[in-house]
Amino acid sequence: MRYLKIICVIFLVLGCQKANKKHIAIGTWNKCHKDGSYSEYKITDKYVINLTTGSDEVWLFQNKIADSTLILSKFKNGLGLLINNDTLVTISQSKSKIVLKSTYNWDKLELNKAEFDYDVIDSTNLKLWKSKTLSEFKKRAKLASCPDLRTEEEKVIPTLNLDDI
Repeated sequence: MRYLKIICVIFLVLGCQKANKKHIAIGTWNKCHKDGSYSEYKITDKYVINLTTGSDEVWLFQNKIADSTLILSKFKNGLGLLINNDTLVTISQSKSKIVLKSTYNWDKLELNKAEFDYDVIDSTNLKLWKSKTLSEFKKRAKLASCPDLRTEEEKVIPTLNLDDI
């Protein structure tokens, strides 16, 4: 009878603990793309920040977590996605990597865990926050020095001469 009481107490204590429902993708991530460009992602339960070389924009999207998926959408009056919403499904993970798959175009996004974090968004001085965030991003992108892994054929961009038509 004593063992039954102890087991009941253990189940009660463990059952009352708050479950950690933090999505595995929450955190800061980076990626070197095949074309040599570099991207960073800050994923929270409320928003996603994305920075990419070749652009001086800080892309900010609304994020909602549902089970193993991230549902991205635009903020009211914010930058829009190519589509209204995109859902990223977690297909594999480790301590240092995560692979997400878009349900819109079925592309896989393999991200590496980053050892840095962004400053909290300063809504009172957004221009200064954006400038500082971009400056720090460009330094990290230069240090990453992502190689261009495309073949010579992949580097050729087809052109259309309208005079030949």
